[in-house]
Amino acid sequence: MESAIMSDNSLPRLSRFFIIFVCILQGFLTYMIHHGSISSLLLQQSTILYWQALLLVLPLVFAFTIVRLKDRYLWQNLAICVVVILLTTTWVNWNVEEVDNISQYDGVVVPYLGSLCVLVFIALPWLQTCIKNKQWHVSYATIYDHLCTNAITVIFTLLLIVLFWGILWLCVELFKQLDIHFFHHLFFRNNLFIYTINGFLVGVGIRTCRLQTHLMKAVRNLLTLMVKGLLPVLSFVALIFITTLPFVGLDALSGAWSPSALLMIMVGLLITATNIVYKSGLKIPPYSTPVRMMVNASLLVLPLYAGLALYAISIRVNEYGWTPVRVWGYLVIIVSFFFSCGYAIAVIRSRKSWLHPLGMINRILLPGCVVLLILVNTPLIDPYRISVNDQMERYLSGRVAANNLDLTLLRFNTGKRGQEALIFLYQDTEFVSNTQRKQRLEKMMTEHNRWETNGELDELKEIQPKFTADFIQQKLVLAESTSMPEESWWNMLQNNQQVDVDLCLRDSDVCIVNSLDLNQDGISEYLLCHIERGSDISCHVFAKLREEWRNIGHAYFPPTTVNVAYFEQALRAGNVKTKNKQWHDAEVGNEPVKIYYPEAD
Repeated sequence: MESAIMSDNSLPRLSRFFIIFVCILQGFLTYMIHHGSISSLLLQQSTILYWQALLLVLPLVFAFTIVRLKDRYLWQNLAICVVVILLTTTWVNWNVEEVDNISQYDGVVVPYLGSLCVLVFIALPWLQTCIKNKQWHVSYATIYDHLCTNAITVIFTLLLIVLFWGILWLCVELFKQLDIHFFHHLFFRNNLFIYTINGFLVGVGIRTCRLQTHLMKAVRNLLTLMVKGLLPVLSFVALIFITTLPFVGLDALSGAWSPSALLMIMVGLLITATNIVYKSGLKIPPYSTPVRMMVNASLLVLPLYAGLALYAISIRVNEYGWTPVRVWGYLVIIVSFFFSCGYAIAVIRSRKSWLHPLGMINRILLPGCVVLLILVNTPLIDPYRISVNDQMERYLSGRVAANNLDLTLLRFNTGKRGQEALIFLYQDTEFVSNTQRKQRLEKMMTEHNRWETNGELDELKEIQPKFTADFIQQKLVLAESTSMPEESWWNMLQNNQQVDVDLCLRDSDVCIVNSLDLNQDGISEYLLCHIERGSDISCHVFAKLREEWRNIGHAYFPPTTVNVAYFEQALRAGNVKTKNKQWHDAEVGNEPVKIYYPEAD
């Protein structure tokens, strides 16, 4: 077990050089793909994704696994990686062919490249063992050793990159004080330097960690001690949550915005911490009997956590349908459920030693994760096909109204199929029978990124100000008790520099106007609240001072502090009233003093 890792000390000098060289070459070729001026058959739009995937995977696999250049197992492993990349990339490339904007392309490609990184990380122990031991059979001890070493290498390399660029930033800022900007352009405006130096740093990080095996072992032992102390705390939190839940009810869980992610974080932390402590407790139980029983109990309830996460995401799917993120989340939960059940079985079947079957369970489930990551990037499990088909089926069956169809999802998150769905909607007489809905669809089909509010808004403000004022009036929602504001208010809103009214024009956002008397003078002010899903809620107060409308107050708060659905419903219903402050300002003589009360608030 130890010899497998210690053998890296004998890494030939030529192999050490090639680790650095290949990583620098990776950075240089990545620069050429994204910023180079080469125009050839090798760098057409249809082949860019192949180069991106190959340059992401092959240099890293080479750097992590090379022992000797003449080793046929090294090139055999690289050939296997090439085959997997070509198969999966071909399908993903089909999903993004003919898309007409970068956000639509990235919505498919970025998750794919991320899944490749996870795939490589899980598969590396088998590739490394194949080269060192000349066999594919891997014991759990070897898997654990390589996974820990690789994880520490990744962390060390990222830290090295951050520190290096932090030093360069300090250098740039110091010379800026002398009005010298040469280093800013050299370090942060020179893409060739950025890509190649990052490749060099990646190579240095991997090479250093592969050679400093004693240091890596010391870091791993230190982390093991830390996790060994934290696992009982994590187990205690897991147990008290699961015992409290029956008294509160599942409704509280389903009402949360994203409980599945929190539940999966708990499952992931428990699984990771248990594996680290289990490796150190193979011979001697790591805890006293009461503590060990508490840890075992937390592992026994892990399937409940996975089941609750499955329940929570099923509610979201039932309400809003499938999206690529929900498909990925569902797959993660399924994998977590299998791991959870396996760990619960390990607790039940443990007799002589603590969690004895755990090694065999991990050795079975980890290759399953590799297979799943490959299948999710093939026609068999295609998140984009599943999402688009489900969204369109919900629309055609009447389960979702035409006005509530998520056009942003179809435009930017589902690639070629989403674009085809938008074209279908444009040809659907029922969908385009509504003029506003048709304009909304046309606007969405012309946008080039998901943050674009209105492609021609600036031009419209200059050429047709009346049109943009009318368009803003159509997008803003007046509360039930609020009458139409006067024209001067709309003109002020259109030209106000403090309020980004363009955000209200996005299809995914809603802006609601309420009238209320905030200073008890008998004259109504207007409260405009902007609600964006997953982002801060902002509200602005407008008052008429000296015959001129002004923005006199504002409030910002995260959506986690309120029930967003109830907040929006109350705004629409005009359920807004003033509230006197408990702590007042002061007046010294005739001079007013505004007092802020952070502790009282």
